[in-house]
Amino acid sequence: MQKLKIDLPDGFLDEEIREGYLVTSDMKKVWAVELDLFAEFDRVCRKYDITYYADAGTMLGAVRHKGFIPWDDDIDVKLSRENYEKLCQIAPKEFTGNYFWQTEYTDPGSLRGHAQLRNSSTTAILEFEKGLQKFNQGIFIDIFPFDSVIDDKKLFEEQKERAESYRRHCLYLRDVIYNYKKKQYKFPKNILAPLRSTYYRWKNKNCEKPYRLFERECARYNSIQTPQISLLSFQFDPIHFQSRADYDDIVYMPFEFMQMPVPKGYNHILTDRYGDYMKPVKGGSMHGKIIFDVDRPYTDYLEKFNKSR
Repeated sequence: MQKLKIDLPDGFLDEEIREGYLVTSDMKKVWAVELDLFAEFDRVCRKYDITYYADAGTMLGAVRHKGFIPWDDDIDVKLSRENYEKLCQIAPKEFTGNYFWQTEYTDPGSLRGHAQLRNSSTTAILEFEKGLQKFNQGIFIDIFPFDSVIDDKKLFEEQKERAESYRRHCLYLRDVIYNYKKKQYKFPKNILAPLRSTYYRWKNKNCEKPYRLFERECARYNSIQTPQISLLSFQFDPIHFQSRADYDDIVYMPFEFMQMPVPKGYNHILTDRYGDYMKPVKGGSMHGKIIFDVDRPYTDYLEKFNKSR
């Protein structure tokens, strides 16, 4: 395993049983890389006075386990759209070496709807993305922007339709520009796909324009301090709606051997999302199956996949 900036406590990488669940040494190594990414992210946020919060399973892990949920495999944080955009401007000069700030603008075709901070000398390839174009697929942490949710249901549905239209267009362009070789193009339906890909590359077209429109649509009502906020660029789903008031302040909680900022209203947030959240219920990764490797870079795997195609 590569040398990290953070110092790991003695025994951290040892296999152990947590909540009756076996956490292997291999997964502990993945956690270590993610904690190193988190430490670097936290350093930059502190330097530029950027407020962020633990989100989803990371928030639950901090509150219930004082660290990772034993069966979790990532770190999620969130911040306001304003702070997210500020961070995106700062990121290229602050995250250097193996630390790579990934958005659609820094790594075309990655198309997440949010940012990921990745370690470029490692591997974390999602099974359903195996063999896609060569965007950075190192081990990562997720960084989500949150936006205002308009109270008017009609306006919200119209906003959702516009945003989803831009998202679909981005996915179409990504498929045409980057991934056409992955599919079997049979006459006559898909005979023009290679030609379309060549044309878009020749015209230097990518997903940037519709992606900017997508982000702008998600942020449409951010000038209004609405009672609710949500990760609209991730999903226009009420399950992600949260009270803005719950984020009025921060409390710091232990997370493994570090400190994690958690919104002061965490009890309301977690109860609303999980019910009796202090009772562990084993779940799977939201990312599905992932190929992890802390010793080899993702480029080695992409080369292997390309040779097998």
